[in-house]
Amino acid sequence: MRGVYQSGPTEAPAIVLLHSSMSSARQWRSLSANIASDFRVINIDLYGYGEAPAVEEPKTFSLTTEAERVIQILDKLEVNQYHLLGHSYGGALALKLALEQNSRLCSLMLFEPVAFHLLNDEAPGRREVQKLASDVAQSSASDAAAAFVNYWNGEGYFDALPESMQAAFSSQVEKVKLDFQALLSEPYAPQDYARIMQPTLLMTGKYSRPPAHAVAAVIGQQLPRLTAVSVSAGHMAPISHSDKVNQQIVEFLHSHLS
Repeated sequence: MRGVYQSGPTEAPAIVLLHSSMSSARQWRSLSANIASDFRVINIDLYGYGEAPAVEEPKTFSLTTEAERVIQILDKLEVNQYHLLGHSYGGALALKLALEQNSRLCSLMLFEPVAFHLLNDEAPGRREVQKLASDVAQSSASDAAAAFVNYWNGEGYFDALPESMQAAFSSQVEKVKLDFQALLSEPYAPQDYARIMQPTLLMTGKYSRPPAHAVAAVIGQQLPRLTAVSVSAGHMAPISHSDKVNQQIVEFLHSHLS
């Protein structure tokens, strides 16, 4: 299957890894290497990233579209029970899967899931994200990529990247637009996620953006078995400070083996 990477013994407990926007399964390489001796690791490129296929019907794309592909992959691999980890866009997707595939879930790990649909229309965080989405939609590919990358990594980050990386990010802008479309149109309300009874690790970056913190605060009020951890980094900590984030994940996983 394109964009699906497995490691570890097939008889071990399974863990499914979901990456952020403008990224790929490669972001979890160090974590995969750390846990492959104890877990069956299933690391997935999401639509439009890495080796995954492109979105076939952009106008109707939603988190449901993304979730259906992940479920098809797990069904084909005969993975009936799994731990689930998601970062940013992958975290919002993980929340949806945790709710809709709850009988298969062992535990849930999230780093700043950008489930912006949980913020009401008048919330400052939602208005800030809608402006970012509008800027991305109305700009050239390179300007849109710069706006998105700088928003999450800091002003000037994009210009400091090698031209090859700038080009790679620019080529992903069309999928980023669809990610915003999916995130802002998801219908679930905050109280829906209170039905996720499995142990959950919710990680945030101390220096991240207010909208990401606002979403985390909403989630933190709903999930009944929550462990909240703050990491001294920003929103992209699973990449920029992977050692710190991976340590939290590994400790949580080993405390909830099933």
